[in-house]
Amino acid sequence: ADPDLRTRIIMNEMDQAALQATVRRAALESRGNAGPSATTSIMKNANMKIAQDRAELTLEFMGHQGLGWEGSDFATEELSAVRGWLSGKAGSIYGGSNEVQSNIISKRILGLPDLTQSR
Repeated sequence: ADPDLRTRIIMNEMDQAALQATVRRAALESRGNAGPSATTSIMKNANMKIAQDRAELTLEFMGHQGLGWEGSDFATEELSAVRGWLSGKAGSIYGGSNEVQSNIISKRILGLPDLTQSR
């Protein structure tokens, strides 16, 4: 019933499809290369953003049932969605923060200076 939420869900689906196509293309292009390229950092950032957005949309769609951590008032799927959302937040930290990945992108692709050395 919420057109804004519906639009954001569709946009997330489109972002996911575009990322999957990009991953397939990058895999084909990388055949024969010695190691991962800077494209890996770009895809890592994009994938994390898409996954976090999807988790947040899921919780928004669930309404107050998306607030549970434990208890019989919440279904297993609801608890799993909340824990998945929180886990996704942690994943962007232990997987290498977006700032670190963006610094790698700026140095390897754009040839910009290391931003962490100027501080």
